[in-house]
Amino acid sequence: MLTRKAWRDVWHQRGPSIAIAVVVMVGVASFVAMQSMVPHLRGSQQRYYQTAHFAELWVSVSQAPDALAAEVRAIPGVSALETRVAEDVVLEVPGLAGLATGRLLSHPTSRELAVNRLRVRAGRLMSPSHDDEVVISDGFATANGLAPGDTLGAVLNGRWRRLEVVGVVLTPEFVMEVQPGALFPDNRRYGILWMAEGAAQAAFGRVGAWNEATLTLDRTASEAAVIAAVDERLARYGSLGTYGRGEQLSHRYLTDEIRQAAAFGTAAPLIFLGVAAFLVNLVLARLVAAQREQIGMMKAFGITNGMLIRHYAQIALIPVLLGAIIGTGVGLWFAGLLAELYSQYYRMPDAAFTPRLGTIAASLLVTGLSALIGTVGAVRRVVRLPAAEAMRPEAPLRFRHTWFDRSWLHRRLSPMARLTVRSMLRRPARATLATLGMALSIAVVMVGSYAYDAIAVMRDVHFTEIQREDVAVTFARSEGDDALRELAHMPGVLRVEPLWSLPVKIGHGPHERRAAITALIPGARLRRVVNGQRQEQAVPGNGLLMSAALAELLAVEAGDSVQVQALTGERRLRTLMIGALVHDLIGTGLWMGHDGMEMLAGGTAYDGAVLAVDPVLTDQLIAQLRRTPGVASVGERADVLASFDTVMRDSFGVTLLALLGFAVVLAVGVVYNTARVSLSERSRELTSLRVLGFSQREVAAMLFGELAVLGALAVPLGFAIGAGLAAAMAAGMSSELFRLPFTLSPRTYGWSVVVLVVAGMASSLLVRRRLDHLDLVAVLKTRE
Repeated sequence: MLTRKAWRDVWHQRGPSIAIAVVVMVGVASFVAMQSMVPHLRGSQQRYYQTAHFAELWVSVSQAPDALAAEVRAIPGVSALETRVAEDVVLEVPGLAGLATGRLLSHPTSRELAVNRLRVRAGRLMSPSHDDEVVISDGFATANGLAPGDTLGAVLNGRWRRLEVVGVVLTPEFVMEVQPGALFPDNRRYGILWMAEGAAQAAFGRVGAWNEATLTLDRTASEAAVIAAVDERLARYGSLGTYGRGEQLSHRYLTDEIRQAAAFGTAAPLIFLGVAAFLVNLVLARLVAAQREQIGMMKAFGITNGMLIRHYAQIALIPVLLGAIIGTGVGLWFAGLLAELYSQYYRMPDAAFTPRLGTIAASLLVTGLSALIGTVGAVRRVVRLPAAEAMRPEAPLRFRHTWFDRSWLHRRLSPMARLTVRSMLRRPARATLATLGMALSIAVVMVGSYAYDAIAVMRDVHFTEIQREDVAVTFARSEGDDALRELAHMPGVLRVEPLWSLPVKIGHGPHERRAAITALIPGARLRRVVNGQRQEQAVPGNGLLMSAALAELLAVEAGDSVQVQALTGERRLRTLMIGALVHDLIGTGLWMGHDGMEMLAGGTAYDGAVLAVDPVLTDQLIAQLRRTPGVASVGERADVLASFDTVMRDSFGVTLLALLGFAVVLAVGVVYNTARVSLSERSRELTSLRVLGFSQREVAAMLFGELAVLGALAVPLGFAIGAGLAAAMAAGMSSELFRLPFTLSPRTYGWSVVVLVVAGMASSLLVRRRLDHLDLVAVLKTRE
């Protein structure tokens, strides 16, 4: 009998119940989607790393003989070692305007790799008898529509070659193919290539030699001890320092993504399920008040408090569990969509999404608890109500003068406005919670749009204030001033500035890091050091200018001294003072003046150059650079910007639309239920006003005026909550790779208010229909 009553009550309260179900659906969908993504990504990562024998250590050298590999492999703790030739090359890709850059790696043809094994997705591996065969990475192939049988143009050690693609492969080393120094992946213009070992050694003049090694370790090995031993063994061969997975670019991107998904998957559902608990409490409290006499009669006929508690809990659970079931389906669909989106950036072979029963069970449990939490207040009233008292009408509310009635504001407001304010003050707890719910909808929009604002600032600072060149050129080998003069005489070149970075090991006390010092050229205009506030930073004398992120890792401040050892040339060791810190947005940088760099390095050796170019002659310049010996890579600023914008649109577009939808649901749920409950509670009052001669418009204005006031109060509160959440998001998503600036644009504030206004108008229209169709006689026949 009580079960049938519960279903009837839910049907009579179908409007508020649907609102509750939709809010729960969104909360569960976000929980299931993000909590499914975390084990999905982490599990795919771990399985792939294990089956493909992902390296644990990397080391680069100037050049080392093949025979040295046996000595490194014999170091205690090393379980497997692979040596290779690794070089950057300029690529000409069919159908791609401009140039691309590739990282070409050698691959043995007589055996399978012991470290970082390749998995063939299409075609085959290279043949030792064909020097011009290569296999390419899956991301690069997919982005450019390449398949086995296609050809690429490439400059290998100054010689133009035509390479045939014979296979497409995956590798755990480049799950995400990000060019060093880039903000995000650009699979169209950067990819990985593998060439037969003998062919690669011959092409780059390294026959019988290698310049890069990857290692895996025994389970009981000490990573620090192995790194120290490898560095000692390879020091005389120009080692740039051994580093572990924590500094490997692809691994860091994927690990950071998993960490951020876990944080978002916990925070977002808590907001929605908390609001759902509030709405359940709001609706049930009103239902218990309306069914006061029924509760008294049921108690008089022997129905116990326990049965009534279960009954009203059932009323709460019906819409909540319905929303949870639908939300689970939506969450699984959205998780599949996210998995497909992730697969475009993180290339793993077993990345197919599989639903997890544990996640689904957890979502149902959490939503059930939120519903029961929402019933506590209403159920307490049921239990405390004696049968005889319940069968009498509820005593009218006691009215007395408040601070509002004695204030100057009371005298200035119209009678209708006074009624609105008194209604809010009469139920302060409900008004506060309704305001908080509306504020949260504003905050959700702000958080979603904040990512766009932060990335827009990073884009502007990085590509407008820091990297101001039109074309960037990387040399295959270190060059001097002659290379700069040669570039200056090429067609369309208006200005040339050198690029010079020196790999170093920097330490302070127990802290030590591998880094690169960049030389700042006096009078440079194309590459500058700029902080997050767009202020140019100069190098202080002969000291170091250090990124604040690196300073935090080394536990140093401006004025401290650090030990700096060059990892090339004479490997000089110097004690340098940190002259200043720069709060930049990307990487962990170090800078010093040109003269100081020359003293540390023992000479001048430029890695590349940046060029200001006449736009009319850019194509002619690129065509000449494409076949210029000694050029390892060429990048056009316009291409980088276009790729950056594409990545932002594809990666953040889905997230922003989802958050906007979530915010609309949140706002509609809160506003609609607040209006419905207010209409139920004030129906006799509003009907009496209609009988006394007030028009429908005036009565509606009195009801919705309260919502408008609550919405107006929610705006500044929502701004404050949104700003706080955005600041927390900036701190949570920032890493060594990049720091999100805390910035909120006027557009973000505007969108958040628009969402609340639209949701309020839609909810008001739904409630207005019920208000206009109130039966005046039936309402006024309520027992006194």
